Amino acid sequence: MIRVAIADDQQLIRDGFGLILRTQPDIHVAAEAADGRQFLDAVRRDPRIDVALVDIRMPVLDGLQATRELAAIPHAPAVIVVTTFDDDAYVLDAIASGARGFLLKRCSAADLVAAVRTVAAGEAVLSAEVTGAVLDRVRATGPATRVDLAVHQLTPRETDVLALIGAGLNNTEIAERLYLSMSTVKTHVTNVLAKTGSRDRVGAAILAIQAGLTP
Repeated sequence: MIRVAIADDQQLIRDGFGLILRTQPDIHVAAEAADGRQFLDAVRRDPRIDVALVDIRMPVLDGLQATRELAAIPHAPAVIVVTTFDDDAYVLDAIASGARGFLLKRCSAADLVAAVRTVAAGEAVLSAEVTGAVLDRVRATGPATRVDLAVHQLTPRETDVLALIGAGLNNTEIAERLYLSMSTVKTHVTNVLAKTGSRDRVGAAILAIQAGLTP
């Protein structure tokens, strides 16, 4: 059972998300909060929460700051930032704050449920509607020396895996593309994250794009 917290200052949004998620047999809405401080208090009370849907603009404490403060809480949930704002700057701020996913509030019910399951499984997710803007900004920065050095440490197969992470493929798709077992792919992904200093798959994907591995 995936335990979810919903943090949004709009009751209508909390009710809507809750209604969608409660129809799923493997998802339980464990907590709701109207601001970032209430959200952090809920997480401290219930260390079993797996995933949190967090709005960016909330009173008392905004979603990005609340996400950053989760780093000090043991067993903190993975955060999916859900917002009406599709400016790519918010996406990058959310990633930098530690979020594992970014969705727009106009996403479909199916996308919301899929994102919760994806993040609960340890993966990262970006709304397709904002991915293009993120990639444009990352490409505009150009490859850096740090990027080149990080990629240089990888074996040829690890480089292949990094490129496919940058293309948005999950572990199953990478295994099929490279004709590898799932356990081998997981090992390669772990090595890629460790060697490049990437916090998660989103960070690795950005690195792949900056290094020119992913078109």
